[in-house]
Amino acid sequence: MQLEGKSLRSDFIRFVTATAASLMVFSLYSMVDGLLVSLGVNEYAMSAVNLAIPFTNALFSLAVMFAVGSSTIIAIHLAQGRKEEANGLFSQNFFLLLGVGLVISAAVLVLREPFAKLLGADQVTLEYVKQYLAGLAPFSACFIISYNLEVLIKTDGFPKLAVITVTTGAVANCILDYIAIFWLDMGVFGAAVATGLSQFITCVMYLAHFFGPKCTFRLKKFKFDPRIYKRLIPIGLSDGVTELCNGLMILLFNRTVQKYLGADGLVTYTVIAYMNTIVINLMMGISQGSQPLVSYRYGKNDMTSCKKLLGYGLKTALLFGVVCFVGLYVFAPQVVGAYLSEASDLLVADSIVAFRQYAFSWLLVGFNVVIGGYLTALERPMPAIAISTGRGLIVQSAVLVVLAAVTVGAGLWFTPLISEVLVLALAVVFLRSNLRKMNMA
Repeated sequence: MQLEGKSLRSDFIRFVTATAASLMVFSLYSMVDGLLVSLGVNEYAMSAVNLAIPFTNALFSLAVMFAVGSSTIIAIHLAQGRKEEANGLFSQNFFLLLGVGLVISAAVLVLREPFAKLLGADQVTLEYVKQYLAGLAPFSACFIISYNLEVLIKTDGFPKLAVITVTTGAVANCILDYIAIFWLDMGVFGAAVATGLSQFITCVMYLAHFFGPKCTFRLKKFKFDPRIYKRLIPIGLSDGVTELCNGLMILLFNRTVQKYLGADGLVTYTVIAYMNTIVINLMMGISQGSQPLVSYRYGKNDMTSCKKLLGYGLKTALLFGVVCFVGLYVFAPQVVGAYLSEASDLLVADSIVAFRQYAFSWLLVGFNVVIGGYLTALERPMPAIAISTGRGLIVQSAVLVVLAAVTVGAGLWFTPLISEVLVLALAVVFLRSNLRKMNMA
């Protein structure tokens, strides 16, 4: 267990770098699918890939919830020398998620058309969405398990191995996508199968570590204990809800954009959603990367180090928030042009304006994600969940509905900026309250 290195700062950099890199690579899966589908089929097929994103978000939300909850408890167990409890929880969690993944695969394949319509598919995109789900659904368990193991392998003290594994999966996805779309002419279905196979590859690589000699905790025979989830689920719920809310907001945005701006507006939002996923995952990387460190020191009752880790996280979120905003604002024409190379000049111009309006929210999102993740690591699930649901769904959906109605769709791209400001005020109140309670203020 390598949660203590040369210094607290070096540990933070090591874990956050690995986690952020892993999540950034995860972002590439849907981005590559969208880009190659746009080039190999058309921009409306690309929109269909975006319509299916809430499905993968739902899978990842399950993975995140169980991974963050189990990694927090496992880190505390290991800090207290309780290795057998760590092994039991790891093993139980793995087989539970395997079963959940298989059930989801069967349900989506049987109810593919109703599920596609639930995601917002219309007569233009319905067949594309159905094809994408047909290729992706059989790999549901791989999506859930691969991300779960990615978090746990870092808790085991091997963040670099997580980066190598995720990068290998992403490269495999790019190669398989290209082969399926341009060589085999499999279209949207081929892109989905390529993504699923890349997740399978990462699962195999992670399992090789946990069956190897270097891991601290491993799969072993266990006695199922449902009582642990009374503790585990509340801990991981905040991060799981954050991921789920991202998918629900994409779903809500898709429907609202279609209502007010039509099919071209949905194409615009698809490009924005890809970049937004990168920024969100970068901030989630800062949050989730520091969580095992915070939990480990919390288990040792080292509150001074916990407070320092919070400071590192907030400063890092500020730095990368500014970098993301400036970089993507300046290069908006290039980003939009890469995805809409065959679109009309009017659609490209409108998309650039919308992209830049949406980008202002990226200055603030990191603060809310880091504060929520920090409270989660200290086993303060209720305020963390309030922050996650607030910024990810409740506040943002209310702002979206109001702005869309008042501006007839023209101002809806400012929705995330307004909601992040409102939630940040709430997050600061929660954080100050919890710091005072722990005599850390």
